[in-house]
Amino acid sequence: MPSKTITSGPVSIDRAASSGSVSRTSWGEESRIRIGPADSGGQLTILDYHAPASFGPPRHLHHREDEVLELIEGQAVVWTPNLSFVLAPGDLVLLPKLGPHTWRAYGPRGIRFTVTFTPSGFERFFQEIERRRLLAADVAELRVVAGDVGMDILGPPLSDEEVRQIIAQAEKCGQSVRSPHVASPGFREARGQGKG
Repeated sequence: MPSKTITSGPVSIDRAASSGSVSRTSWGEESRIRIGPADSGGQLTILDYHAPASFGPPRHLHHREDEVLELIEGQAVVWTPNLSFVLAPGDLVLLPKLGPHTWRAYGPRGIRFTVTFTPSGFERFFQEIERRRLLAADVAELRVVAGDVGMDILGPPLSDEEVRQIIAQAEKCGQSVRSPHVASPGFREARGQGKG
């Protein structure tokens, strides 16, 4: 089904029912380009992004893009070297370029984000992973794809214990947090790589 993005000069509309350009990784990430480089003159990309329960990418940083995450569904924690916190649906966070960060879904369900990258370019990460049919075990090739889009992989995803610590700290600071139900490490530990 062709995308239902309507473009008229500087105005671009992406209809929710549109299939758009969808990329899927073998480990369960799905990203759909809602507004892409062609729509924005390369100024930004907006993705509708889904990931399975307990998924989180490795610690990383972007050399070119600022990243904005808005949590739509699910529960997630975010880590940066100086601040870690819990996101609730409706929360939005700006992760500036060159800032190390990661996040991880927790709880029994997957998550959904609206992700904005400015400028455009990072959307190619998911497209290349799918095009090359990479598996989570293809760590060297995943690092190459990450490097090609200006992302450095800095370390592993958040562990179950780190997620628990971030949630406990948020609760200490008075943030209302739903029960963590952190999943077993099997899927998370095996896949090792993921979204930016």
